[in-house]
Amino acid sequence: MTEPLIFVVDDDADHLESLVDLISAAGHDTRGFADAPAALAAVAEARPGLILTDLRMPGMDGIALLAALTEAGHDIPVVVLTGHGDVDHAVRAMRLGAEDFLEKPYDADHLLQVIARALTTTRLKAEVARLQDRLEQQGDLIGESRPMAELRRSLTELAPLDIDVILMGETGTGKELAARLLHRQSPRAAAPFVIVNCATLPDQGAEAVLFGDGQAAGLIPQAAGGTLFLDQIDTLALALQPKLLRVLQTRQVEQGGQAGPPLGFRVLASASRPLTEAIAEGRFREDLYYRIAGYAVDLPALRQIPGDIPLLFDHFLGLAAARHGREKPALGFQDRKVLQAHHWPGNAHELRLVAERRVLGLGRGGAVPPAHTPPPLDTGATLRDLVAQYEAQEIARVLDRCKGNTEAAARILGIPRRTLNDKIAKSAALRRDR
Repeated sequence: MTEPLIFVVDDDADHLESLVDLISAAGHDTRGFADAPAALAAVAEARPGLILTDLRMPGMDGIALLAALTEAGHDIPVVVLTGHGDVDHAVRAMRLGAEDFLEKPYDADHLLQVIARALTTTRLKAEVARLQDRLEQQGDLIGESRPMAELRRSLTELAPLDIDVILMGETGTGKELAARLLHRQSPRAAAPFVIVNCATLPDQGAEAVLFGDGQAAGLIPQAAGGTLFLDQIDTLALALQPKLLRVLQTRQVEQGGQAGPPLGFRVLASASRPLTEAIAEGRFREDLYYRIAGYAVDLPALRQIPGDIPLLFDHFLGLAAARHGREKPALGFQDRKVLQAHHWPGNAHELRLVAERRVLGLGRGGAVPPAHTPPPLDTGATLRDLVAQYEAQEIARVLDRCKGNTEAAARILGIPRRTLNDKIAKSAALRRDR
C-alpha cells in the first residue's frame, strides 16, 4: 500500500527541515511548506493524507488554515503543534476539527505515534467512503455473480411497479435489504418504510400492535402512502391472519366497526420457508398467500454463490474495522479457499460474525475460522472410535460440500457409493445430519 502524503507547515525554517527529515526517515512521503497559504494551494494539486502544522505563524496561522480547509470541503486530518502556554488555542483547534495536537517540546517517538494514529483515521475514512460508494452502486446487495446481478436487475424492474412482492430466502440472505431497495427505488421512497417482524409480535396485544387500539396507531396505519414490510410472515399467528387479510384487501384499518381512511401502502413480505409448505401444514391461509404473492423473488444462499463470499466478507471486514477503529485485516488466498468451502448455514449473518471476530483478533489464527466447527474428537475414546469419529466428520464435510449428493461425495472420497451409503447407515451422527 502506498503511504499517504504528509504536509508539514512551519514558518521556522530549521524546525521545518528537522520535521521533514524525521517524518521522511520513518518512511512517509513528506512535503514542507514555509507558510499556510502555500500549503493550502498545494492541497488542490496533491491531496495529502495528513497536515502537520504549527499553530502560531505570521499571516495565516494554524487555526486559520484549519478553518480554510473546512470551508473548502477538504476532509483532511490536521495535527497542530503548539508551544508552551498555547494549549487553549490548541483546544480551540480541536473544536474546529483538528485530529490532535502536540505541545513543544515533544518526543520524536510520540510525534510519530500521533502521525500513525491520524493516518489510520484517514485510511478508515477512505474505506468507509469506498464501502458507501459500493452500497450506492449495488443497492446494499453485494456480489458480482450472475444470480446476484439478476437479483438486482429484478428488484430494479419491480421497484417502480405498484405490485406486492414476496421475498423468499434462507435466514441471512438479505431479504430486508432487498425490501429496502424496492422501497428506495420506488415512487414511495419519500413515504414511510414500516417493518413488521411477525416473529416478534407478542402473544397478547398483537392486534393493537398491528392495527392500533383507538389510543395509539398501530404499525400498519403508520405505513400510509409508503411500504409495509411483513418480515417473516410465515411465522404469523394463524389467529391474526384473517384480520390481516381483510386489511390488505381494503388497505384500510377498521376501528370500532368503522373503516378508517385509505392507507394506500404497498406490501412486501418475506419468508424463510416456502409458504406452500406452511399452507399444506395448516399454518398459513391460502387466500392470504395469494393476496401478498403478486410476484415472488428468490434470494440465493451464500453456498449458491461461492464466488461472492470473499467479496462480501471483505465488505464486512471494512465495516467492522471502521466501527472498531482498527485496520482492516488482509484477506489471503487460503482465507478465500476456506471461506468458499464453508457451508454458511447462517448466510450473511454468520459471515458478518466471522468478519467481526477477525477484525477484533478473536480468531484462532491461520485461515478465516468458520463460525460453526465440528465437535472435537473424544480424546477418551479408543483408537477405533477415534478413527470412526474422524471418518464421520470427513464424510459429513464432503457431503455438505456436495449438497448431499452421495454419488459426487463418493467420487471425492474415493470409495464406492454403496460403501458410502453403508457408512452413513451405520453412523448415528451422519443419519441425524441427513
